[in-house]
Amino acid sequence: MTTAPYGSWPSPLTAALAATHDGRPEYLDAVGDEVWWTAPRPREGGRRALVRLRPDGTEESVLPPPWNVRNRVIEYGGRPWAGVPRATGGPLIVFTHFADQRLYAYEPDGGGEPRPLTPVSAVGGGLRWCDAVVLPERGEVWCVLEEFTGQAPTDVRRVLAAVPLDGSAAADRSAVRELTDDRHRFVTGPRLSPDGRQAAWIAWDHPQMPWDGTELRVADVTGEGRLAGVTTVLGAQTGSEAESVAQAEWLPDGTLVAATDRSGWWNLHRVDPATAVTTELCPLPEEFADALWKVGLRWFAVLGSGLVATLHGTGGTRLGVLDPATGELADVPGPWSNWAAALAVAGERVFGLAASPVTGYEVVELDTATGYARVAGNAHRDAVGPDFLPRPVSRTFAGPGGREVHAHVYPPHHPELTGPEDELPPYVIWAHGGPTGHVPLVLDLEIAYFTSRGIGVAEVNYGGSTGYGRAYRERLREQWGVVDVEDCAAVARALADEGTADPARLAIRGGSAGGWTTAASLTSPLAEGLYACGTIVYPILDLAGWATDETHDFESRYLESLVGPLAEVPERYRDRSPVHHADRITAPFLLLQGLDDVICPPVQSERFLAALAGRGVPHAYLTFDGEGHGFRRADTLIRALEAELSLYAQTFGFAAPDVPAVDLGAPVPPAAATARPAAPGTGSAAALVRPRRLRTGDRVAVVAPSGGFPRKELDAGVEVLRGWGLDVVVHPTAYGEHDTLSYLAADDAARARDFERAWCDPEVAAVFSGRGGYGAHRMLDHVDWAALRAAGPKVYVGFSDATALHEAIATHLGVATLHGPMPAWAPFAADDTTREHLRRTLFEPAAVQRLTSPGARALVPGRARGVTLGGCVSLLAAGLGTPGARAGAAGGILLIEDVEEEDYRLDRILTQLRRSGWLTGVAGVVCGTWEDSGPYEAVRAVLADRLGDLGVPVLEGLDFGHGVPALTVPLGLPAVLDADAGTLTLDAPGLA
Repeated sequence: MTTAPYGSWPSPLTAALAATHDGRPEYLDAVGDEVWWTAPRPREGGRRALVRLRPDGTEESVLPPPWNVRNRVIEYGGRPWAGVPRATGGPLIVFTHFADQRLYAYEPDGGGEPRPLTPVSAVGGGLRWCDAVVLPERGEVWCVLEEFTGQAPTDVRRVLAAVPLDGSAAADRSAVRELTDDRHRFVTGPRLSPDGRQAAWIAWDHPQMPWDGTELRVADVTGEGRLAGVTTVLGAQTGSEAESVAQAEWLPDGTLVAATDRSGWWNLHRVDPATAVTTELCPLPEEFADALWKVGLRWFAVLGSGLVATLHGTGGTRLGVLDPATGELADVPGPWSNWAAALAVAGERVFGLAASPVTGYEVVELDTATGYARVAGNAHRDAVGPDFLPRPVSRTFAGPGGREVHAHVYPPHHPELTGPEDELPPYVIWAHGGPTGHVPLVLDLEIAYFTSRGIGVAEVNYGGSTGYGRAYRERLREQWGVVDVEDCAAVARALADEGTADPARLAIRGGSAGGWTTAASLTSPLAEGLYACGTIVYPILDLAGWATDETHDFESRYLESLVGPLAEVPERYRDRSPVHHADRITAPFLLLQGLDDVICPPVQSERFLAALAGRGVPHAYLTFDGEGHGFRRADTLIRALEAELSLYAQTFGFAAPDVPAVDLGAPVPPAAATARPAAPGTGSAAALVRPRRLRTGDRVAVVAPSGGFPRKELDAGVEVLRGWGLDVVVHPTAYGEHDTLSYLAADDAARARDFERAWCDPEVAAVFSGRGGYGAHRMLDHVDWAALRAAGPKVYVGFSDATALHEAIATHLGVATLHGPMPAWAPFAADDTTREHLRRTLFEPAAVQRLTSPGARALVPGRARGVTLGGCVSLLAAGLGTPGARAGAAGGILLIEDVEEEDYRLDRILTQLRRSGWLTGVAGVVCGTWEDSGPYEAVRAVLADRLGDLGVPVLEGLDFGHGVPALTVPLGLPAVLDADAGTLTLDAPGLA
């Protein structure tokens, strides 16, 4: 590897490639046996094309430029097209064209040019249409109509409407039938029951946003095609009963399945439209839906058999198939880490859009008959070699008051270059938009543009983000500009404190609501002096202006929940607005603004710059004609990326010769790079990402990283796991024995392959070492850690020789692990306390956050906070100086135990750890059991002699390790050690 300063690494991933390569498809649906979707075309003025996937696998764009399949319903847009197959003449497609917002009919197989179905209105924003269903038997299209009645952005009404397919309404607004009145401010498109006799839709009103409170409405469809007997069958918009219904679809039996958050999570419920009785189908602390930012998003779809294909997860989504009759949910295996809200079905096949940290969004087809999923369309193409892509990890950080803050961390990565040993990399904190939204862990070429040049990125899902339940979402209620700023700052400070990021070269950036968080962070005392610069993209900067007449109808009262009612707390609007604190900003910044943005209009940016005038703060203001809220054109995207890199180069003090220098209007004193701490490797102060807890039906794997197992003990342990409802797979080397070294289960490469296969199997949720012994250290260099990173976090359980794997997983993957009993260890099946504590840690981790034992007592009194690490102390010493080893225990709560180590040998081990500097800065020590190590008083004397003068609390007698009972202890998580009370208490459950 060649050494070069961070930020200056040459990369083949240019701004042009990052801006124009592939792009995210949207609004996928099935038309007969075909699958269609919309796709971005940055090189064609940013239009969205309509793409058709024929049964033979051929992809074609069916509408040439300038057709732009997109609309402006609620400004963020809604589902812009729908189609039906026909017996003759090919499919019939209806779509909205962005330029005039009209609805068009199109027959792609020889039907001529698209023909307009709706008129144009010159009043305000005109007429807009979305989320349609095509009904050839009625000769109509049923959809959402958004109609402006005046020039103000809030002079608008929304109804369900029926548009004639014969084109008679193309010049005659009166030919459009309104199916509902406009008593509700917002509606989604209709969903018709299988027999066509009922329709369902979702409605809500100001000041609610759709994630605050909505209603599911149902009506009878008369023979004349009218809606009668409208009732609300689910949901409430106000009061303590408020709940958000995000989507509803019909089941074959005439009941509805709906996603509602009445349990605190968007879970699926069956709803009887006749009685409004609801039944929860699969209660889980996970999200089966998300925020309804665009009308027509689909997180689940109903198959003809009545099964429900559904997305679900925490912080990300995976695809599963739910049986509503039994509540059984079977996940679909595959390499994808996130699925977009765009599911469709064709017969018993399911189609969706899925991505991973190394692939963009692809069209994936699931055959439910076989359970096999494959890429069917929009297949990922590498823009550059995959070695130039980042290797991200999801982590949970501690925010103010110990609250959890979720983030994805993308370290700098280059296949041929690395930074100098004495230099820490710059990092940019990315704040997402919304703010009621989230960022998934998927490939983003804009992030790779920076990481491949030596700049780290951390995407923060701050409090208020979706994906983690309603309580996490509600953290931002009346706290916008506080919680988001604090959480981003907590991640930035943690990365700096642990030695991951250069504390002098931190930046923050974001667009829309993320632009607000960026500007607020640069002007707020909550993050004072933290960031060296910032990139602010189409932001909100003046709350009072935005809340009155400077935004669109959909979000016109959003701030009532995010900040509070303006009439009641006007001072809060002023105190938090960056425009009123421009005098506080000292860091250089870049401000990017679309001149056609009606959501965050240019007047916000201009007012902020006027308040800043004359202060000499280095900055650049770049505007883009023809761009609205969210940049779409290639030239805009390229210029914005290059300008952002130039800002960082000038601020952080590195060269960026391949991009034009952006003029910041004043000299920028470059931030001096902070030297990397002298000790190389990975420290212990960083909290690691928690894998998810286990559920009944999960598959777990048993592997042999060390020696083989006696079949009797292993079989007994496997039966315990199966008794917990787990599907157990034992990998081949578990019963093996090395040809010449009988203490090993197989050669090092074979044991490593088994471990890799277990971890990388997408169906495996947890990996258990079957037993200890010796040999784990030998196989570490044979493990493909990059493949394990790509597979994502898994639960790992083991102790004794597995300490080598605990350390390696922490340093290579950044994943928390469980120091606990193994299935081929006799007490695993024989001891009730040992077994039950492990079960609760795996399935009910919140119940065992506090660890103590009857004999736990202070060897050295005191109280300390740190991140748990450790294990078998002889293995910790054996790892010193080896590749990827932890640099030391600084900032950690060190847990140690061992077996068959007499007092003088234990003295030798602890002395080695002391003299090497490995124990320097440790926050506290917890001593476990010392089986077969001679009289405990002799062991205790060594512990007191070697640990007693470290100046930190030391707890002895906690039941973990080789003794019985053996508690399960999560490693890699923040905890408080109270030696006087004899307790170790985790800040959060050991598993997510």
